Amino acid sequence: MDRIRGVIIYNNISIIIVTFNHDKFIRNCLNSLKSAPADIIVVDNCSADNTVNIIEGEFPDVILIKSQENIGYGAGVNLGVKNANNEYIVILNPDTRVEQGSIEKLVKPLAKYDNLVTIPKALFYDGSKINTCGNIEHFTGLTFTRCLGDPVDQFNKKELVGGLSGVCFALKKADYEKIGGFDDNIFLYMEDAELSWRISINNHKILYVPKSVIYHDYNLEVKPEKIYHLEKGRYYILKKYFTKKIFVAFLPSILISEILTTGYSVLNGKKGLKYKYKALMDIRKMEVQKIEYNSHDLFKNLSWQIPDKQLSYSPVDNFLRKLANACFYLNFFFITTLVNLRDSPKVKDLNRGK
Repeated sequence: MDRIRGVIIYNNISIIIVTFNHDKFIRNCLNSLKSAPADIIVVDNCSADNTVNIIEGEFPDVILIKSQENIGYGAGVNLGVKNANNEYIVILNPDTRVEQGSIEKLVKPLAKYDNLVTIPKALFYDGSKINTCGNIEHFTGLTFTRCLGDPVDQFNKKELVGGLSGVCFALKKADYEKIGGFDDNIFLYMEDAELSWRISINNHKILYVPKSVIYHDYNLEVKPEKIYHLEKGRYYILKKYFTKKIFVAFLPSILISEILTTGYSVLNGKKGLKYKYKALMDIRKMEVQKIEYNSHDLFKNLSWQIPDKQLSYSPVDNFLRKLANACFYLNFFFITTLVNLRDSPKVKDLNRGK
């Protein structure tokens, strides 16, 4: 991180919240922000419930932007940022509540360093366990929740991480615009994974700030419809970032990821397989603009490992996870070491060529 001069001005913050039928949570969310020294912008994606009425009736100081249709989460955030006039922005999910002082703690490091994104410690809504301390971005496009289910009193040190969770993060508005914001082509889910990849290639860092605490309504259950969005987003990322050369180099691992995700889809029966297949067919038809980058900047922040307690539900699952990790390790380190991607930017770039 590059050190810069500057003193934080806490009234120079905009909090961006995108809602869609969140009347169950929006009141608690906005009440928890009453002491936060920030403008609050809510972008409502054409909710059909009581969300808008609650905001208009109980929170007159909130800047409410009413979209005429559901434009998706990422596009909604982009719309909110576009209407923000402050230097610092905090992106926050509506199904959260924020511990007092956490917005200030999250933004404070941004005054000291350039090219920085900060993330809080997110707990389950009841505060019983950790929901996320950021995300783990796998080089096959898979994304895993870091610290999921761990005790609340753990992970109390600031540290740099490889991925952010869209539930909450903060950065300068100028940096958000420089990076390019969320990709509007990803309607729901995986938009935070794609943004994490883009943060890496733009040489920005993601800092975990554990003293900033929020509470998030999180359910690990993945229904068939969610499988569709997760897999479509993963395929989109691979299609956007991988040239043919990179794809062929990592083909063994990509095939393993397909086996794993297919197996997970089977747990949802025929409908799960149907939605995974639909995601593959839809992305094949979709025109995706390739992105140029230095491969070293990306792969140094991607992981080869499926973490413990994720995709593991039985001794057989645990064995398969370990076997997959061994294959990922060999493929990832053979390729990245071959072209020295992880050690020096002044190397042959695997991303060159189609």
